[in-house]
Amino acid sequence: MTDAFTHALSRVDLPTGTRHQLHNVQAVLDRDPQAHLESFSLVGERAYAVISFGDVSTADLVVFVLHGIDTDLSALPSWADAAQRICADVLRACVARGTPRSVATIAWFGWDSGTHVTARSTTHATIGAARLAVDIDRVRERNPAAHIAVVTYSYSTTLLGEMLALGMSGQVHTAFSIASAGVTHAARVAIADAISRGDLVLYATEGADDGIAPLGRLGQHPVDPRDIPGVIVYECDGGPAPAVDGGTVPGLPVEGHASQSTVDEHGVRHIGYFDERAQGYLTLVGALADAAASAR
Repeated sequence: MTDAFTHALSRVDLPTGTRHQLHNVQAVLDRDPQAHLESFSLVGERAYAVISFGDVSTADLVVFVLHGIDTDLSALPSWADAAQRICADVLRACVARGTPRSVATIAWFGWDSGTHVTARSTTHATIGAARLAVDIDRVRERNPAAHIAVVTYSYSTTLLGEMLALGMSGQVHTAFSIASAGVTHAARVAIADAISRGDLVLYATEGADDGIAPLGRLGQHPVDPRDIPGVIVYECDGGPAPAVDGGTVPGLPVEGHASQSTVDEHGVRHIGYFDERAQGYLTLVGALADAAASAR
């Protein structure tokens, strides 16, 4: 736990919403002994936190997991669950394939992703890209041999594009673009070049029922990553997917644009992109297990 976080917890002048976010951080740390607060900052009334699961300093594979727009630490519990699940499932998949590896994931709430109003520009994505690059460099200093992967969703895929366009992605070996809000034309060129040089493997997916992601591509970042040469496009509309424990299973189709699954008032579960039974999620786990296997 950082001194900055301890100090923030002791403050009585913070708004209720900010204190709720701090309690979310504490709850995530309390429920998992392998959870570690990598960094914390409080800018005005907005809190930022980066939480890892597993040993970042020794892991063969380190996976950064990024959220989309209109998201702050109020949503940390569901994203922490996703990061923990990815860590556990990739570990299981590696063992099932006969290539056991050590894995760490990072729920990266180190940026202000903006709102629907700001999402058509690249401003928040560019600033976030610089912050993420710094954190990736810190991981690389602690663990020079680690294979670095970045899992991006919605507007954070735009952040990924900015990292590449600005030449800040040299430490990233594998990346995922899920339900992309789009990247710029400059990012398109940089991504294609990185893939052709063998510096980057990029996977991309988007559900046929997702009506939100295409709207994000109406602004300054109009390029769908699935259209970039060399990108590996995978399905998330339901169908065969690699089972975590080996073989294949029927993966479920994603519904809409939600990252996490929800249950409506009738008790019906609506599948999000990070649902453990979703075709796209299972494919993500399989691809990360492949990346882990290549780390040695």
